[in-house]
Amino acid sequence: MKDLFTVRPQDMLTDANAQDFIMRQFLMKHAFIGLGLVHDVSESGDFVDVQPMVHGFSGGGEKIERGTIFGAPVWRLQRGNSAVIMKPMVGDIGLIAMCDRDISTVKSTKSPALPNSNRSHSYADAIYLGGVLNDNPTQYIEFSDKINIISPYGINLNGVTIHPDGRLELVTGVIVDTHVHGGVESGGSNTQGPE
Repeated sequence: MKDLFTVRPQDMLTDANAQDFIMRQFLMKHAFIGLGLVHDVSESGDFVDVQPMVHGFSGGGEKIERGTIFGAPVWRLQRGNSAVIMKPMVGDIGLIAMCDRDISTVKSTKSPALPNSNRSHSYADAIYLGGVLNDNPTQYIEFSDKINIISPYGINLNGVTIHPDGRLELVTGVIVDTHVHGGVESGGSNTQGPE
C-alpha cells in the first residue's frame, strides 16, 4: 500500500512547498472540529465522555487511536432559562468543537476567567455539539407547513398527556374524552369535577 502520510520529495522542492509542508504539519498538531462517539453521559445530560472517531497516525502511517475526552460540555439551543433539551445517549455520533484556549476554569466556575494553561486547540477543551450520522429518528418535532410532533410513546403538553392512540389524559389521570360528571341537572347548574 502506498504510504500517503510521509514527506514527499515535492514537499521540499521549493521554498513555497516547504512552507506549505511546515504549515500543514503545524495544523495537524491542533484540533478544531471533528466527529465524536459518546461513551458516557452525565446524569443531568450536561456533560459527555466522547471519543474522537478519526484516528491519528504516525509518520509511517500507523493508526493511533484517540483517547476519550472526559466531561465535554453539551451544547443545547437555549435562551435564558428556556431551552430545547435532548440528553445525548451512549452510542450517539456528533460534532465536537475544540475551543481556542483552555476552558477548564470557565467550566468549573461558569464565570469569565483567564485560561488555566497555555493549551490551545486541544481535545481536552472540546464541546459536544450534538448528533450527526445517527439513525433516522422515530420521535421528533418537524417544522414544515405545519409543526408536526411525532412520538410513538405519547406527548406531555402542559399537564395533558396525548397517548399514541389519540386519547387525552389530564395530569390527574382523568381521560378527557371519556370522563363523566356527576350531579348534573338540566338548567343553569354547574357540574362537579371530573370522575
